[in-house]
Amino acid sequence: MRRSPIFPTIFLTVLALAVWAASCGAPRKAAEPALEQAQWAEDLDLLAKELPARHKNLFFKITEEEFRAGVDDLKGRIPKLDRTGFLLDLARLVASIGDSHTSLTIMPQKAFPLKLYWFEEGICVVDTTPECAELLNGRLESVDGHPIEEVVRAFAGIIPHDNDAQVKDFVPRFLASSEHLRGLGLVADADEAAFTVRTPEGGAATAKMKSLPLTEVRAVSWTAPALEPSRLPLYRRTAGSAYESAYLPESRTLYFAYNSCRDLPDRPFREFTAGVWDTIRKNPVDRLVIDLRNNGGGDSSIFDPFIGELAADTELNRKGRLFVILGRRTFSSAILNALDLRKKTEAVFYGEPTGGKPNHYGEIETLTLPNLGLKVSYSTKYFQFVEGDDPSMTPDVLVELSLDDHLALRDPVLEAILGRDAGGRPPGL
Repeated sequence: MRRSPIFPTIFLTVLALAVWAASCGAPRKAAEPALEQAQWAEDLDLLAKELPARHKNLFFKITEEEFRAGVDDLKGRIPKLDRTGFLLDLARLVASIGDSHTSLTIMPQKAFPLKLYWFEEGICVVDTTPECAELLNGRLESVDGHPIEEVVRAFAGIIPHDNDAQVKDFVPRFLASSEHLRGLGLVADADEAAFTVRTPEGGAATAKMKSLPLTEVRAVSWTAPALEPSRLPLYRRTAGSAYESAYLPESRTLYFAYNSCRDLPDRPFREFTAGVWDTIRKNPVDRLVIDLRNNGGGDSSIFDPFIGELAADTELNRKGRLFVILGRRTFSSAILNALDLRKKTEAVFYGEPTGGKPNHYGEIETLTLPNLGLKVSYSTKYFQFVEGDDPSMTPDVLVELSLDDHLALRDPVLEAILGRDAGGRPPGL
């Protein structure tokens, strides 16, 4: 696949819930219940008719009979559902297809002021309001009494995913949505819920938290101190840019963050990579580290010329000198670039299994559900690049981020690479 859609990685700065290509826009004025439910049924019928006709192969994982049974079941339950319940069940139906590029956008209106991330230890609270400061840096154990394992299973059921890496990426983003929690039956009241964590000291802490409109969530006072960008590790410092590089003279390392497969009009990628090669010519460079862990895709062909140049460079293209970092947010076209690097160079891969699948459906189009005002993305092509059907591209050396790493502003992946010996082997291997 030479082109596939960018898979967004950020929703505002808090929840990262706008994870698919389309937005449902502002809430619509409510219709009479019977009329509204009839409109839902119309949109469900449209989806049931058009999605199998438009998708490259809708029934590669579930059978047509299973899909039709799911449609009939949802249609029969419409009179008992509110809008949120119907939307989540519709998302569950789409997710059951098993194609991470075929998805339904559901934008929440309210959320709990929590920032969450799935570290090596589990899902942890990396920020919240001062009123709930006892939750800060705690590992989430339950939501309104529901164990975190149950919460994860419930959210995973409505998130299209190819593998566990995508679940680890997206569940923490959705989990703060009060509407999702209420619709999944995980909280009794969408306006208030109790969150329980295991504190860093080993105790338990519970805080009751009120949900807020998203506009207010953006404006809350957070507990964790603001940090100067210069103090952040490179993968966090450069995350907002499509591509950046930094020369590290102490380790004679050139770090290259490739965060989005796109060409910036005001900073063309060819000019940028010319600068990368200029840095290599003018400085002693023992290692080149290409970081794809924040890259959700785009146009894979943009990176191809650089891979060709790198493959032809007999000095850098050696074991122990060329490294690639993968992560749970490496998806779509970024996977293709990573596969090309593995095939055409001597790079050693570090990090986490990718969120994207090496062989996958993609090249998306969208189907509009007119009454709901929502769009469903769907795949029009299938791309096979490797033998077998591995769910993720797995790095040669697995390195996970811990909560301690995050709090200490460390990058354990880059540190592991810089700790290699002269023969290109990690310490102890």
